Amino acid sequence: MGAAAPTRFEAACGPLRALAGSLGFPGDETAAMVACLRVLAASWADAPLADPPPWSGLGADASGCDLSLVLGGEQREIRVTVEAQGDPPSPRSYLAAALALSDTLEARYGADLSRLRAVLPVLADLDPEAAGVLWHGAVFRGGQAPWFKVYLHLMAAGRRQARATARAALDRLGLGATWEGIAARLGPDDDLLFLGFDLLPGDAARVKLYLRHAETDAARLAEAADPDSRDSVRAFVESLAGPGRIVRRGALSALHLRPDAPEPARVTTHLRLFPHCGASDAMLRDRLCAALHRLGLPSAPYEAAFRALGGEESGDGEGLHGWASLQGAGGRPAVTVYLSPRLYLARFGPVALAPERMWPSPVLGRLACASA
Repeated sequence: MGAAAPTRFEAACGPLRALAGSLGFPGDETAAMVACLRVLAASWADAPLADPPPWSGLGADASGCDLSLVLGGEQREIRVTVEAQGDPPSPRSYLAAALALSDTLEARYGADLSRLRAVLPVLADLDPEAAGVLWHGAVFRGGQAPWFKVYLHLMAAGRRQARATARAALDRLGLGATWEGIAARLGPDDDLLFLGFDLLPGDAARVKLYLRHAETDAARLAEAADPDSRDSVRAFVESLAGPGRIVRRGALSALHLRPDAPEPARVTTHLRLFPHCGASDAMLRDRLCAALHRLGLPSAPYEAAFRALGGEESGDGEGLHGWASLQGAGGRPAVTVYLSPRLYLARFGPVALAPERMWPSPVLGRLACASA
C-alpha cells in the first residue's frame, strides 16, 4: 500500500515545527504548539492537501493560516493565525465554524469570550460575498500557556457598511468615545479592515482597529504613527518599499484603543511584503535585514527562520513573506514578520491577491477550464 496522501494540517504543521526549531524552542514546547494548531485548524485539518483550496483571504495563496515571529520583543514569541472554515464554504458557514472554535478555546484553554459575544450582533447580516468574517490567532511564548485573539472583518456586512459596523462594535465594547479620533484619521478611500481583540479578561485584553490606507508612502505613514516612533517608521517603510514609493492598499495602521482617551495608546504600522515590496523571497530577505539593521534589531533570528522555512537563496522563490509590522513602545521598536506556509502557491499561485472568484474556491473556475 502506498503512503497516505498528506492533509492540510500535516502540510501546515511542518513549517511551524521548522520555525520553532529555528528559534530554539524545546521539543515539548514545539509539540504543544503543534497540538494547539491542530485545535485551531480542526475545521479543515483532515482535508486532503491535494484538494483545491476553499476561499481564504488569509495568505496570498488562500492557505487559510500563517505564522509570525516577533523580533526585538521582551520574550521569544511565535504566533499563528488560522481561519476556521465551513462546508460548503460561505461567510455564514465560516462564521459558524469560527464560533464553534471559540467555544472550544473557552472550554479547553479558558479563553475569555465576553468581548466576542458582545460584538456578535454586528455580524447578524453577512454579505454573501464577504472576503472573510472572523480569524483566530494564538500567541506562544517560552514556558507559558498559549493565549488567543480574534480578528473581526469589518467588511463582513458589506464594504459600504464597514464604518457603521466598526462604530457599532466599538459602542458594544465601551469604546464609542474613540470614534471621533478614528474618523479624523480616515481618508475618503481608506478602509476599516479589522477589529482585533485578545480573548483575555478585563484590562489585560488589547483592542486594535486596523485602518487600510488607500495609498500612502513612508512620510505619510510616519505622520500617522506615534510621535516618538516616526523616525523609526520612516526608516522601516523606506527600507522595505523604497524611498518615495507609493504603496496602494498594502499598508495598515493598527490603532491600539483605550476607553479612557479619544486617541490611541499607540499605533502599529503594517506593510504587505509580497508582492507590494518585492516579488522574490531573497529580495525581501535583504530588505527586511536592512530594515532590522536600521532599527538596531538583530536579524539572525529572522534569517534562521528564513532558511528553516525553505527561503530560496537563489532568488527564484516567492510568496514566503506576507506582512511585516513595526511597533514602538517607549522608543523600543519590535518588528513582527508574517510568513506563509504556502500550502497552495506552487500549484495555483497567489490566487487570493486578485481572485477571479472567492466562494466556494478561488481556483475551481480555472480547474474547470483546464479540464474542458
